[in-house]
Amino acid sequence: MRMEPVSRKVAYRLYPSRSQEAALLDMLGLHQRLYNAALEQRIAAWRLQRKSLSAYDQMRDLTDLRASDERYAGLNAQSAQVTLHRLHLAFASFFRRCKRGETPGFPRFKAFDRFSGWGYKTHGDGFRFVPGAGNRHGRLRLSGIGTIPVRGRARTPGEVKTCEIAHKAGGWYASLTLACEPQRKGGTDAIGLDWGVETFATLAHEDQAFSAIENPRFFARMKARLESAQQDLARKAKRSNNRAKARRRVSAIHRKTTAKRLDFLHQRSAKLVAAVDLIATESLSIKNMVRSAKGTAESPGRNVAQKAGLNREILATAPRAFLDMVRYKAVEAGVAFVEVPSRKVKPSQTCSACGKQRKPVPFRDGTGKALSVRQHVCSCGLVLSRDQNAARVNLLWALARTGREPTGCLAQFA
Repeated sequence: MRMEPVSRKVAYRLYPSRSQEAALLDMLGLHQRLYNAALEQRIAAWRLQRKSLSAYDQMRDLTDLRASDERYAGLNAQSAQVTLHRLHLAFASFFRRCKRGETPGFPRFKAFDRFSGWGYKTHGDGFRFVPGAGNRHGRLRLSGIGTIPVRGRARTPGEVKTCEIAHKAGGWYASLTLACEPQRKGGTDAIGLDWGVETFATLAHEDQAFSAIENPRFFARMKARLESAQQDLARKAKRSNNRAKARRRVSAIHRKTTAKRLDFLHQRSAKLVAAVDLIATESLSIKNMVRSAKGTAESPGRNVAQKAGLNREILATAPRAFLDMVRYKAVEAGVAFVEVPSRKVKPSQTCSACGKQRKPVPFRDGTGKALSVRQHVCSCGLVLSRDQNAARVNLLWALARTGREPTGCLAQFA
């Protein structure tokens, strides 16, 4: 079956010459100053005239700026518009969160070191990408910079649409958006998946077997190096060259950890989808899971340090990113992806053999199921690890829901 074209992003590492890197830094500075000037203009317009400027208002003013300043006249017009649109998105997010009753931070001025980069809206206007042989690596031409060799590979070739240039940890990167038709192949197994921290994922297979994906704990492995680099950074004099070098070392550790995590998530999600024709997983609310335990001054929380450590471990595994990868890859392969409603089914509290539920609080009569209990023991005789039982509940619910297993103890939830 032919799929409709979808958008996929592909990251490439740029290898500019010294003169090209100097030009890139100069262009980065122009975009950073444009962003800050546009933010200042919005603040002044509201403070003096009670007027809210839109992105289109500022894009019209951009024409006058380009006519009066030769530096911005040489800047690609579309890339400047992208920078103004990013400020518009920052304000839109701020007001959206205010309407929800949250207390977000107001959009801030960006220091040069904290300004990530700029973008282009149309291939051929400001940038042009030519892939190498076999769709590996290639050359990227940027207006005002020249042609730069790049390294990277798109899994699925497609039509280049947009480009974003980023400066991270002393390196330059290009993120290209491709319109493509990705094709994957699924398998024949049906699995239930239960994500966790101790074990990254526990899998329950249709043939009653279990398997697991171990947690690689990339952050824990790099924690000692990161703390040492951060301590070294704290000792350096402000605005010194040594401090700049120490900051780059800290950034490099973060970048390496992120790259390892993304590579792990992509490989495991691709391998998982290639082996199955149905995946059932619990619907997770990551925001609720990592909520702080501090409480309030009137009602302080308990075990705050332990909860903070657990939150770090949860975020380090990036469960939302992993499930999003599994979801879109399942769509590409024609694999059924089923999210089990947690509040209705309660996989962690439900027995996969008899369907009996035990509330997640310890009772005096022993019928409760505390969160610290990692073994599922039911009066019906079933004994499994807590994660294995939850994964099997997810699988059985999805099978009943899709008609592959119309009977059984969990059919009542279908």
